[in-house]
Amino acid sequence: MAKRIAFVVGSTRRGSFNLQLATIAEGMLEGKANVVFIETASLPFVNQDIEFPAPEPVKNARDAVMSSDAIWIFTPEYNQSIPGVLKNLLDWLSRPLDPSDPDRKTAIKGKKVIISGAGGGKRTQFCRKALFDLLSFIGAEVLDEEGRGFALDRRAFTENIWEPDESVISDLREQADILMKSV
Repeated sequence: MAKRIAFVVGSTRRGSFNLQLATIAEGMLEGKANVVFIETASLPFVNQDIEFPAPEPVKNARDAVMSSDAIWIFTPEYNQSIPGVLKNLLDWLSRPLDPSDPDRKTAIKGKKVIISGAGGGKRTQFCRKALFDLLSFIGAEVLDEEGRGFALDRRAFTENIWEPDESVISDLREQADILMKSV
């Protein structure tokens, strides 16, 4: 039976370079795993007033995570931290599924997660570190430590064009191997 990997892109921009990374990684998993992309833009902000029952977009995201064998996050870095849509998703995933459950079961606890990020010269290092800390805190099993970061060249920022080189492809392939060996 094919494994199922949930992809999360931390940017909602249609031309996102991290979506481009995710698309490359999806091709690497072809024939090895089924990939499902989790929608982040439609999630309401975390709010205990609307937590139970969970809003439909939250339920859909939780179901996608719970039915997956692992999660692969592709994210930019915003102001040395996690993009809001990604943080909001992780906050929802970390909330208890049932308010009366003494074990506080969540959608993400125990899930294997790997992190990739494309951004400026610092290669999303602050975001990936913050994600590692947050994911560890909420009970996910983070693979490949703080993941892999990729620096976008000036052309990406000025012309909105990025052509990942062989080192990027090689790192993504290594991450795909790490992920698939873990599930």
